[in-house]
Amino acid sequence: MKKSFWVLLILSAVLVIFSVLNAEPVDVNILFSQIEISLAILLIIVFLSGVIAGSSYFFIKSKMKKKQGSVMEETEEPSEANVSE
Repeated sequence: MKKSFWVLLILSAVLVIFSVLNAEPVDVNILFSQIEISLAILLIIVFLSGVIAGSSYFFIKSKMKKKQGSVMEETEEPSEANVSE
């Protein structure tokens, strides 16, 4: 399995343990409202948001590199020096 999978799995396990140990409710200010939520749930939400943001960034960057590579291939013309008769 990939190393990144194991790192993500270990980080997730640490997050769950940390969240369970810090399960008391906290006040969260979201724009102009205030809500009370368990710190465990808040930590999990923040962690998942970070994973989604990082994955999206990686996906977009890889798509851009792939697109730039295909554009470069289309614009290149075969040279006459490589053609042998």
